[in-house]
Amino acid sequence: MFRIAKNLVKTFEQSVTDTIGAGDKLDSYFMSLPPNLLVPGNDSNSTLHGLRVIRCDETQLQVASFFDFIVGFNDMPMPLIQNQHGYLHPDFGSILRTINNSCGSSIKLNVWSGKGGFYRDEYVDVARKAEVEDVALDPATDQNHREFEPLGFSVQWAPLLAATYTYHVLEIHNPHGPASASGLVPQEDYIIGCQDGLLATGGETLLQEIVRSRANEELVLYVYNSGSDSVRPITTKIGGDGRLGCGVGYGYLHRIPDPQPADMPIFELPSSDAFVPAGQTAALPNTVATETKTTDNFIAPPPMHKRKTKPHSAATAASSMQDYFQEGKDQSPAASLKTPPPPPPAKNS
Repeated sequence: MFRIAKNLVKTFEQSVTDTIGAGDKLDSYFMSLPPNLLVPGNDSNSTLHGLRVIRCDETQLQVASFFDFIVGFNDMPMPLIQNQHGYLHPDFGSILRTINNSCGSSIKLNVWSGKGGFYRDEYVDVARKAEVEDVALDPATDQNHREFEPLGFSVQWAPLLAATYTYHVLEIHNPHGPASASGLVPQEDYIIGCQDGLLATGGETLLQEIVRSRANEELVLYVYNSGSDSVRPITTKIGGDGRLGCGVGYGYLHRIPDPQPADMPIFELPSSDAFVPAGQTAALPNTVATETKTTDNFIAPPPMHKRKTKPHSAATAASSMQDYFQEGKDQSPAASLKTPPPPPPAKNS
């Protein structure tokens, strides 16, 4: 049995490896990226990079820090140049010129999100600077001159694979441990970072090593909750054993999912027994009234007003229709044609 289970695990790991690829193929996590944004040297799991949003102003609601990567502008791939060591990095001069040309209008940002690995487009308004500044006459310096107001976010060149460096909280082992005391929620919480950027490089055992190194000390963790789609910092007091007191998952099966919209209230129609056929006097069941009292999120339907009705039959239905058509007519009795007219008065001779 042990050998069979071991072979099953090996087969499963091999299927995951085939799905992810060996570095020269795109992981299914990145398959949402349009092909026109992929260029040689920036088109595989290990080389795919983008401008990661690391900070947002309070007024900037179009992009999300940590999760969003800008992978192109106006449906054009990221302009790249090669440094002296042969590594590709963004051509920031070309990017500045592209944004400068959009002053007074908007620019289309091609954005990939680490939440579920989804791609989308965002149109950001580009306002021209209101203040006049001195511009250098040197063309080499002038090409890096920014003519637009800040867009409300900061970016950093980073691999898209960094969005998978997360640790999924699976269960709480110790009800009195640091994880329980700090309010970690099993199945919903993902540890995405910690103080001083110690989790930035990823690795299955990295979180465990950091927690052990902080025994008897406080550690700040940044946690994403999939239920509320929000990030919060928590401060944990690590005990002397160097443990969090929870189980975590890392890797392909524990990536942050696409946030689902909040459940909308569901209106349940009464069952077929609630509809009373004509000629019966059975009352409606009290199922709807019971749900409106016990369920907080249930929105009660508008009250139903009953009309006082009489039992229907063929005769009463015909009489009702006759009354309808006779409405507005002269209701005085008509003379009968069968009754003979009165005789004329007798003549006196």
